[in-house]
Amino acid sequence: MTRKYSLVTERGPAGFSAYVPELPSILVTGNSAEELVARAAEAIQLYWDVLRAERSPTSELREIEVELPA
Repeated sequence: MTRKYSLVTERGPAGFSAYVPELPSILVTGNSAEELVARAAEAIQLYWDVLRAERSPTSELREIEVELPA
Protein backbone atom coordinates (compact mmCIF):
# COMPACT_ATOMS: atom_id res chain seq x y z
CA MET A 1 0.00 0.00 0.00
CA THR A 2 1.31 3.46 -0.84
CA ARG A 3 0.17 6.65 0.85
CA LYS A 4 1.23 10.24 0.39
CA TYR A 5 1.84 12.54 3.33
CA SER A 6 2.64 16.23 3.60
CA LEU A 7 5.98 17.17 5.13
CA VAL A 8 6.25 20.72 6.47
CA THR A 9 9.91 21.68 6.68
CA GLU A 10 11.74 24.56 8.30
CA ARG A 11 15.37 25.57 8.04
CA GLY A 12 17.07 27.00 11.10
CA PRO A 13 20.60 27.91 12.11
CA ALA A 14 21.25 24.41 13.49
CA GLY A 15 19.75 22.41 10.59
CA PHE A 16 16.31 21.34 9.41
CA SER A 17 13.14 20.26 11.17
CA ALA A 18 9.86 18.92 9.85
CA TYR A 19 6.51 17.53 10.85
CA VAL A 20 3.74 15.51 9.19
CA PRO A 21 0.39 17.36 9.60
CA GLU A 22 -1.62 14.17 9.02
CA LEU A 23 0.25 12.43 11.85
CA PRO A 24 0.92 15.14 14.47
CA SER A 25 3.10 12.90 16.62
CA ILE A 26 5.79 12.75 13.91
CA LEU A 27 8.51 15.37 14.25
CA VAL A 28 11.95 14.90 12.68
CA THR A 29 15.21 16.82 12.48
CA GLY A 30 18.21 16.53 10.22
CA ASN A 31 21.17 18.21 8.59
CA SER A 32 19.62 18.28 5.11
CA ALA A 33 16.24 18.14 3.36
CA GLU A 34 17.09 14.65 2.08
CA GLU A 35 17.78 13.45 5.61
CA LEU A 36 14.42 14.87 6.74
CA VAL A 37 12.57 12.93 4.06
CA ALA A 38 14.36 9.70 4.97
CA ARG A 39 13.72 10.16 8.69
CA ALA A 40 10.07 11.08 8.12
CA ALA A 41 9.53 8.00 5.95
CA GLU A 42 11.07 5.82 8.65
CA ALA A 43 8.94 7.46 11.37
CA ILE A 44 5.74 7.02 9.35
CA GLN A 45 6.52 3.33 8.77
CA LEU A 46 7.19 2.84 12.48
CA TYR A 47 3.96 4.67 13.35
CA TRP A 48 1.89 2.27 11.23
CA ASP A 49 3.80 -0.81 12.43
CA VAL A 50 3.06 0.08 16.06
CA LEU A 51 -0.58 0.90 15.28
CA ARG A 52 -1.09 -2.48 13.62
CA ALA A 53 0.66 -4.35 16.43
CA GLU A 54 -1.31 -2.65 19.21
CA ARG A 55 -4.80 -2.53 17.80
CA SER A 56 -7.55 -4.78 19.07
CA PRO A 57 -7.98 -8.12 17.25
CA THR A 58 -11.61 -7.19 16.62
CA SER A 59 -10.79 -3.87 14.95
CA GLU A 60 -10.46 -3.37 11.23
CA LEU A 61 -8.15 -0.92 9.50
CA ARG A 62 -9.91 0.66 6.51
CA GLU A 63 -8.90 3.31 4.03
CA ILE A 64 -11.23 6.08 2.96
CA GLU A 65 -10.81 8.91 0.50
CA VAL A 66 -11.85 12.43 1.35
CA GLU A 67 -11.86 15.27 -1.20
CA LEU A 68 -10.53 18.49 0.32
CA PRO A 69 -10.45 21.92 -1.30
CA ALA A 70 -7.02 23.12 -2.37
